[in-house]
Amino acid sequence: MESLKEILDVDASNYMDEVKEINERIKRVLGSSFSYALSENKRFILYAVVKHYDPETVIGTGVGPGVSTTITLSALGKGVLYSIDVRRILENGEPVGFLVPEELRNKWKLYTGKSSEILPKVLNQSGTIDIFLHDSEHTFENVTFELNIAWDHLKNDGILFIDNLDFTEAPYYFAREKGVKLYKLTNEAGGLGLIIKK
Repeated sequence: MESLKEILDVDASNYMDEVKEINERIKRVLGSSFSYALSENKRFILYAVVKHYDPETVIGTGVGPGVSTTITLSALGKGVLYSIDVRRILENGEPVGFLVPEELRNKWKLYTGKSSEILPKVLNQSGTIDIFLHDSEHTFENVTFELNIAWDHLKNDGILFIDNLDFTEAPYYFAREKGVKLYKLTNEAGGLGLIIKK
């Protein structure tokens, strides 16, 4: 496994205090529920990359309670996050993304539906993207679809994040097909992968 410093020259420790505060709020609200939500180590990684790159356009699939959404929006400067989730209401009766603080919602556009139907429309609307985070259905077919269509809209030096990397072989096949390196940033909770468009 490589570090962010080695791959992107990003020193995650610069952002530790900021993300700790955000993470404490997330833990207070979530408690032990939503075990599938983005794990703590991944939160630090995502925050550091978004904060360092200060992207204009980020797209994420899979919202759930809104952990990765809150982390991304907290790190964003003037950029916009487009999110897609198949549901409107979660298993606890709360709306998708209920964790996201009101003061961050002006930078957020949430779409409901399957990524296979919604993602092409969102990408056409958003234009070129800087960062894409896959965290929806982790089947081979869906991951392959999302990575390929996001790649076509990703700027050079843009970043693909793949959460639950080890749930399918799709990211490995994709990286080989594109001739790019797939970095594994952590083994925690199914792993987190990163690909840079070259």
